[in-house]
Amino acid sequence: MPEQMIAQIEPVEVVRDAEGWWFHPQYLAEPEFEDVEYIPREQFEKYIASRGIETTFTTMEGDNDEEFERYCEAGDVDCSRWTPTPPAGDGWFMLSIHDTEDGPVCVWGRKVQGGAA
Repeated sequence: MPEQMIAQIEPVEVVRDAEGWWFHPQYLAEPEFEDVEYIPREQFEKYIASRGIETTFTTMEGDNDEEFERYCEAGDVDCSRWTPTPPAGDGWFMLSIHDTEDGPVCVWGRKVQGGAA
């Protein structure tokens, strides 16, 4: 039986909506992730590993405290003025800019560096 081909996640142009949110079209696009509000950590880690990428994130809080204060205190759900700071190192690309219970977060991904072939 042939092995099922797993779609790799590649960098794409980031075009945020009017309020600054964005989701990579290949990221969590499988039917098993219809509700991305909560994905168990184990399931998420298996998904990421199967695509040969690693992830990290930048939170608005700590990255741009002025915007975070405006976002939380003023009740303004527009995060378009926030430009998330990319993580250190090469190859990182955006996977999403979305809201969480703790405020806006940007998820970054890159191909696993130095992984076994």
